[in-house]
This record gives sequence, C-alpha cells and structure tokens, in this order.
Amino acid sequence: MNLSINNFNKPSNKRWKKIADFFLFTLPLYLGAIMALPISEDIKLWINFAMSLAVVTLKGLTKLTSETEIPQPDVNPS
Repeated sequence: MNLSINNFNKPSNKRWKKIADFFLFTLPLYLGAIMALPISEDIKLWINFAMSLAVVTLKGLTKLTSETEIPQPDVNPS
C-alpha cells in the first residue's frame, strides 16, 4: 500500500477500501453498543468520539491509496 496525495483521483486499494467501508457501515452499531455499557457517560462519549475519529480517518486514508500491482517473486527459477 502506498499513501500519496497523487492517488486521490485513482481507484482506491480494494482490500483497504472494503475494510474501511465495513467499519464505517457498522459504526452506528458499535456506537449504540457503547452507549448501552454500564459505565459513566463521560467515558462513553470519549469512547464514541475516539472510535468515530478512528473510523472516519481510516476511511479518508483509503482515498489516498491506489491499486498497485505487486510483483511476485519467481518461486521456481529455471
């Protein structure tokens, strides 16, 4: 994976995009589960803030990746 601002208009790395999309789509479930925890409200809010920040940052970083071909080494050289 190569992070670069030059990759902004290129197709994102599919693997990282799927991971970030999964976390972004399931974020409301996680936030709801955290709000149901039997801990203080301040801690719940900080956990929600940190988790939201991490997921949105991950999703934003995937936009700076590109789908690159990684050359595979020849396993059986002749």
